[in-house]
Amino acid sequence: MSQDLTTQLRETYTGEAGEAWARIERERPTTYWEENAVLGRQDMRVALLKRLQPIAGKLILDAGCGRGVMARYLAREGAVVTAVDLIDEHVLEARKGADEHGVDFIVGDFRDALTGAEPFDDIILQEVLEDYKPDERLDTIFQLADSRSRRIHLIFRQRGRWGGLISPLLPDVVTPTLEAVSLFRSIHLHTPYRLSHQDSIRRRSYNVQWAEFSLPLD
Repeated sequence: MSQDLTTQLRETYTGEAGEAWARIERERPTTYWEENAVLGRQDMRVALLKRLQPIAGKLILDAGCGRGVMARYLAREGAVVTAVDLIDEHVLEARKGADEHGVDFIVGDFRDALTGAEPFDDIILQEVLEDYKPDERLDTIFQLADSRSRRIHLIFRQRGRWGGLISPLLPDVVTPTLEAVSLFRSIHLHTPYRLSHQDSIRRRSYNVQWAEFSLPLD
């Protein structure tokens, strides 16, 4: 992982934008758009949980875990979760309650966790690769494919297939077993929501591209 990426991530997730992101991850929104993201990410977790069943005892890597919301959610459902993030302040916050939920939170490059003795059943990257440079995205996907893990979930907030990635960039060993891309759309009726200029019932949506691929078993 380049030092440039670490610096970029710190710049992205600090300051005013970082404060908004923190409120979303802590599920304490103060604006309509933050609440929209919170509700959408909650539904995303529910949809992902259905794909992970049966989840009890599964080894799962939450790559780019942030403050650990996803990791703790899956651990409560019975998964054995390793959660990794580059930003140490986020991991320190995520560790609160980690013992209770049995999550192993680690500061570092999640790709280092791919070389462990035992492969993961599932690897989840939720809104992570968008922050990478194109060459680092591709390099990371190749490393994921070589990790001996069974199934990988790439969840992008960008529009477009693969969140800007295209299938020819995926390793040949993966492409034949690639499952259909799912467009996950979470829609809520919000009743009411006070804006600066009106009270209203608003239709909200949270859209992500969800690419899931399975690796051939040895």
